[in-house]
Amino acid sequence: MNQRPDPAQLRKRMLIFYFAAGVNLLMALWVWSAGSGQAPGGTLTLITLVFLAFAGLNYYMARRINKFLRQSASGSAASTAANAANKVNE
Repeated sequence: MNQRPDPAQLRKRMLIFYFAAGVNLLMALWVWSAGSGQAPGGTLTLITLVFLAFAGLNYYMARRINKFLRQSASGSAASTAANAANKVNE
């Protein structure tokens, strides 16, 4: 039940979050530029802020996954080095 996540799968998920953040930024810019003559200012600002909020959330999630991957990689390297040192000392 409590399995270690696959680093390749986590890296793929991280890249998807970065891609989604970029798409949300592009959508915010597109709404701001193309919607200026078609929607009232308050509605336009609200829609743009929603896209920017989701872009920030996607970027945050990608950074968290990246941090988790770096910690797990350094932890596994340290445990491998400790196991090698224990075998030499035996």
